[in-house]
Amino acid sequence: MTSPHPESTYPWKAALRTGLKTGLGTTFRLLKVIIPFYFLIEWLKLTPVLGWLGHFLSPVMKIWGLPGEAGFVLVTGNLVNLYAAIAVMIPLHLSVPQITLIGLMLGISHNIIVETAVLKEAHAPALRLALLRLIGSGLVGWIVSKFLIGS
Repeated sequence: MTSPHPESTYPWKAALRTGLKTGLGTTFRLLKVIIPFYFLIEWLKLTPVLGWLGHFLSPVMKIWGLPGEAGFVLVTGNLVNLYAAIAVMIPLHLSVPQITLIGLMLGISHNIIVETAVLKEAHAPALRLALLRLIGSGLVGWIVSKFLIGS
């Protein structure tokens, strides 16, 4: 006797199929964000633009002991999302302590525009919380940079 739904006999098959479908969908959505940002930064490295912008951001980034180019990672992570920030970070060849510091800072203040809009819809003091997240990110980054980077 055969079951009309073979997956009911083997529920792990349905779970595997669902997991693979969801995982591949997520992977492709992430790649649509990561690949363009990665190539944009790689392309900018071939032009003087990245150097100019890095030089411009350098005084601010020194607060955290980071190179000026790391400012792109923080701006991207705060304005777009963490996956875009990762894509920007990869071609910069930052050190492990620098990556750790940026990850910590973005963990506090990532995706600030979208999350502020969500907080506003929830009738929370959105702008105050956004400012608190940005200040907290910078302050925590500054304190931790003293231990990680020694700046």
